Amino acid sequence: MSKRKWKLPAMSLLLFLVLLADGALAGTVFAIARHQCGTFQSSTAQPSTIQASTIWSSTTPLSSVRPSIPQASTAQPRQVALTFDDGPHQTCTPALLDGLKQRDVKATFFLMGENIAGKESLVQRMQEEGHLIGNHSYRHIQMTKEGAEQACAEIEQTETLIQDITGRRPEYLRPPYGAWNEQLECRVNLTTVLWNVDSLDWKLQNTEQIVRRVEKDVKNGDIILMHDIFPTSVEAALRIVDDLQKQGYEFVTVEELLVD
Repeated sequence: MSKRKWKLPAMSLLLFLVLLADGALAGTVFAIARHQCGTFQSSTAQPSTIQASTIWSSTTPLSSVRPSIPQASTAQPRQVALTFDDGPHQTCTPALLDGLKQRDVKATFFLMGENIAGKESLVQRMQEEGHLIGNHSYRHIQMTKEGAEQACAEIEQTETLIQDITGRRPEYLRPPYGAWNEQLECRVNLTTVLWNVDSLDWKLQNTEQIVRRVEKDVKNGDIILMHDIFPTSVEAALRIVDDLQKQGYEFVTVEELLVD
């Protein structure tokens, strides 16, 4: 009888020791597994989006499993400026303005003073539709071959005509033929604007050839020289707008291009 009383406590003690050992072993296994999981996560690149295989654990920070938010692009659009000399023209300029308005494009018009009379409404329309109006002298003369007094008088005459119509003094000048010098620069308080893509539209007078010439040379930041006094120039200009817009170009005025 005494042997049975002794065996029951002994068996209980043995069972307790087994359970204790089993718990220690489980704790060790859990600790090892947790350590390995943490090591795997720290050596793996953080995913940009949530994947089905993302590993969760009690130590995984919430921020590491959120999908990344794409950052807005800071790249600026490519910009070019379309410029037109020698207008306004009675029929070509309205057709050009219609096409630019349909495409929501702003351009720069360098007006020749002797062509303004009778077309004041076109000058007003240019201003109302957001185009930039510049000075192209009164006559198409090579200013560097004129005396400074005569050249400045032609510029001032055109300036007065434009200001009387628009209420604003033009700030930009394109001298005919691009002929300019330091002597004239000192006399005229205007920003001189030339060009770096010459369409030669006045010479070619062929829509396809004008388009090809401009599009093979144009690049970001360019100023394109054209004339709004030829039907082929109007057709080519609108084709160029359509083609370059498809390539991601934005059309701006000379002022916007220079300020940016």
